[in-house]
Amino acid sequence: MLTFVLGVTDPIGTPSYPTKFLVWNLVLAWIPVFFAACFAAVRLRFWFAPLGLCWLVFLPNSPYLVTDLVHLGAGVEFWRHVLQYGFAAWTGIMLGVVSLRLVHGRIEREFGAVAGWSVVVLSVPLCAIGIVIGRFQRWNSWDLVRRPDAVVATALEWMRSPFADTSSTGVAIAVAVFFGLAYLTVWSLGELAVGWSEQIRN
Repeated sequence: MLTFVLGVTDPIGTPSYPTKFLVWNLVLAWIPVFFAACFAAVRLRFWFAPLGLCWLVFLPNSPYLVTDLVHLGAGVEFWRHVLQYGFAAWTGIMLGVVSLRLVHGRIEREFGAVAGWSVVVLSVPLCAIGIVIGRFQRWNSWDLVRRPDAVVATALEWMRSPFADTSSTGVAIAVAVFFGLAYLTVWSLGELAVGWSEQIRN
């Protein structure tokens, strides 16, 4: 909402710039939360694979919002745009953290702590690959349905020599590390809160 408000009150190109693509990217960032909520709530394990796959496909859209900071310019409206992109990036990271926490919690309840943390450890680097596919190769999540062969081919090409383009690899790793640290921070605070609650009850 804050991103939208800052966009529609922006004197430069209101409201198509820079709100339009940010709003669309925020909508995409909510999709993994939807699939994660379904994954956490579903009763039959049969649905784990399709829901988990859909969640994983859309998960990079959440931390991807951090890379929208590339659109920041200079001038009088610089700080307005810093706030606008900052709100969007923060929202994206938090949505990613929430969806990952939902999936992590369900996997842990069903299959144990090792399986739960394995999903977390695998999801973060896969987000880095997703960010390269989206930001630098200019594919989106829908292309995995429409043109999966082309998306996989370009992703594998990058994975074969990730350091051939250090800028894309550097950005992807930085955002993935940021996302991973944000998740660990929120998870730690949650565990701390649970510990305090138990101490108070005792």
